[in-house]
Amino acid sequence: MDNILLNVSAVVVALVVSYFVFWYRNHKNEIDSKRAKGDALAFVVDTLGQVATNIVYDLKDSSEKGAEKKKQAKIKIKNFYADANLPVPSDAQLSGAIENAVTLMKLSEGEKHE
Repeated sequence: MDNILLNVSAVVVALVVSYFVFWYRNHKNEIDSKRAKGDALAFVVDTLGQVATNIVYDLKDSSEKGAEKKKQAKIKIKNFYADANLPVPSDAQLSGAIENAVTLMKLSEGEKHE
């Protein structure tokens, strides 16, 4: 039973990551054209994944657990965009970017241990 749950959860995670990549590729031209026109919000959406990944790796070894780390990551991302005088993404966008960054970090750590 545990193997089935593990396999199903691995498939679900792979589908979520695949959908994110699919969505990003389909919207990359649109994002790039908006950025070229000076649209700061498009730039924020484009860089959100990179910023979230950096912050997730920074918080990886902190003593906090799960929800507290996510809360700290949101605060750090909001501070980053506020310091850069850029629009701050919505909480839903922040949550999605943080969850994707954590998933990618865990997947990359799994590959290193094998």
